[in-house]
Amino acid sequence: MKALILFAVPGILALIPIQFTDAQSTGGSRMPLIEIVRHLEADGYKPFSEISMDDGNWEVEVRQNDVAYELTVDSFTGKILSQHRDDPDDHPAKDALPLSEVLKSLAENDGYSDIDEVSFERRYWEVEAFKNRQKRELHVDPRTAKIIADRIDD
Repeated sequence: MKALILFAVPGILALIPIQFTDAQSTGGSRMPLIEIVRHLEADGYKPFSEISMDDGNWEVEVRQNDVAYELTVDSFTGKILSQHRDDPDDHPAKDALPLSEVLKSLAENDGYSDIDEVSFERRYWEVEAFKNRQKRELHVDPRTAKIIADRIDD
């Protein structure tokens, strides 16, 4: 009986799907969101509608060639894990800055870090980020990257 258990347990464990990227298995750190956005923009994905963390990966709602997609992007490598067509959401006007420039401005000019979520809400970007170890909710003009409103995120 003990011999059967010794052979059965490893066999059962082999059936459980476990998948890690190289960065996750070696304890690597997440790729900054701005880098992931830059890579996606370079691959023709824009404009963005929403980006949020879901089960350790970024869930991205974006367009490519005027077709709306939902992407799942590995937060460690930036690799697109899945892509499927999605219902189109509101997105910034054509004269808006690329999202990567908006995020860069928030980090470099305004001191915000660790962006948790970005979504386009009718006329502005709503961004959840940290400043001075405090989570903030920002409303940001998509044409100028200027902060319209800044409040503690509750």
